Amino acid sequence: MNPNGAPFSPDEPTRPTPSSPFPTPPGPGSPVTAPDSQPRQRGRGGLLLASLGALAMLLLIGLVAVILGLGKDPDPGLPGAPASVEPGWDLAAETALATRPMPLLPEEAAQPHALSTREPDALITLPPAGGRNDVLADEFPPTPEGALAQLAELTRVGLQGADPQAYELAYNSIAAPGAPQVDSSVMHRTLMAFRQAGRLPKQGVVSSLSLTYTPLAGLIKGTTDGGRYAVVCVLGEATIMANGTPITAGGGDCQAMRWNGQNWQIAPGAQAAQAPVAWPGTDEAFGAGYIPLRTS
Repeated sequence: MNPNGAPFSPDEPTRPTPSSPFPTPPGPGSPVTAPDSQPRQRGRGGLLLASLGALAMLLLIGLVAVILGLGKDPDPGLPGAPASVEPGWDLAAETALATRPMPLLPEEAAQPHALSTREPDALITLPPAGGRNDVLADEFPPTPEGALAQLAELTRVGLQGADPQAYELAYNSIAAPGAPQVDSSVMHRTLMAFRQAGRLPKQGVVSSLSLTYTPLAGLIKGTTDGGRYAVVCVLGEATIMANGTPITAGGGDCQAMRWNGQNWQIAPGAQAAQAPVAWPGTDEAFGAGYIPLRTS
């Protein structure tokens, strides 16, 4: 793990969200440039794109979209937020916190490149889980770090195999009543889009395809309702194998989480704004406010 981190600054500039969940594919005969080799880089998939067939190229294009966390920024109007005031919860404060824009980065920021020389100001210690449901660990303490640990677990488990059904099962296992539907989340939408682009089954295991996600950094955007509501973001390293070709990049997600008295759940109401995505441990990750993670 690379110990790098920096405080989040809400005043950092943002850029428009891409209209498509996929990077623009290279045209016929176009050169493909591989990222500079770094100690954390595990794949040279870009060098092999030119030699792959059309299906393999679509697979890789879609997978890059997944690990970048691309896709249209969630629309705060889509989630099924309660129309009336919910007793005991400040819905206005929750919505303002969840929907406040995050600093978005260019796509190349997520590709492996030089790590920052800065030392971290702090580390975030993720607490261990005290138990699990049928899909993932779901008993974390009622702290912002506990909410972040729950999101890290959801993302790690849900993205395994690049299967939209697996992500849906993981997401729904911790979603509160009234939470945004899984098909409005960036991760699920891009998994579905990539499967469609690659002409693959909409769900299920594909033998030539694997994806693993390792959480490495986190960001606590803020809390309200006495700490019972938190918006947190996770940044990690995603490694995919498509038709024997490896690709590694950074990937991230933000979620609004609510403590129900026993567990952290995906909160009802507004969906969190899209996460900034960078290669963990870089200056871009610093600037977005990510702090390295360590387990207790």
